[in-house]
Amino acid sequence: MILVANGCSHTAGAEMEYVSQRRCYEKAWPKYLSELLGYTHINLSDSGASGHRVVRTTMRYVIDQFSKRKDLSDHFFIINWPGAHRTELRKLSDGSDEEQLLFYDDEWLPLIVGNDESYKRTFSKRLYTYYKSWVATSEAIKPRLDYLHDIILLQNFFLLHKIKFLFWSASYVNLTPAHKELEGYKGLIHSKTFPYFTDVTQSYTVLLKNNGQKISEYSLHSHYDENAQRWFASYLHSYLANSSII
Repeated sequence: MILVANGCSHTAGAEMEYVSQRRCYEKAWPKYLSELLGYTHINLSDSGASGHRVVRTTMRYVIDQFSKRKDLSDHFFIINWPGAHRTELRKLSDGSDEEQLLFYDDEWLPLIVGNDESYKRTFSKRLYTYYKSWVATSEAIKPRLDYLHDIILLQNFFLLHKIKFLFWSASYVNLTPAHKELEGYKGLIHSKTFPYFTDVTQSYTVLLKNNGQKISEYSLHSHYDENAQRWFASYLHSYLANSSII
């Protein structure tokens, strides 16, 4: 069996060995969970990832696999969903060489609300203006709708192709603002495959904090250390042992 994980820095194992490290797959929780399950593993995650990136890279992986085989019955996917206020920008066709280097993720650039100072230092004037405009128009409802769209799209894609999967939250997304679309979409998410969708206490970051896990000594962005990665892997392993997902 093959465990395929996707998500953001909390799944990629960011900043466990040095400051601003994008990923460390060999020390991240998917590797340790795969060992507990007796699986091999593939980690598709990267720092700064949005739900859009998760959908894009996961679906691309599945489609690539289907070009080589009839089914993915030997695969199990775990998605540790990033927060809602994130997106990504496709590489510009008319950018300078220096500007183009920023599109490091297979010609995509992740954008995260709150990284203003970092982007001000590294972005061109044009990219920084784009970022500010995106933040200014990211009101309460739309990012949450995009977040739900991504979850439902990937959920139904997996169900259509009879692929085994589990969804988790990397950090809690508040979906409480009264809005008919939010309520309607929330009702489409399957509780079996996203069991703690609205439970803040079960999100990755809150779980680790509440259970005494430690932030990495190299972290500038609240990333947890290797022992915490092992702890979360064990936690998920216990959950899976008592569920009928795999």
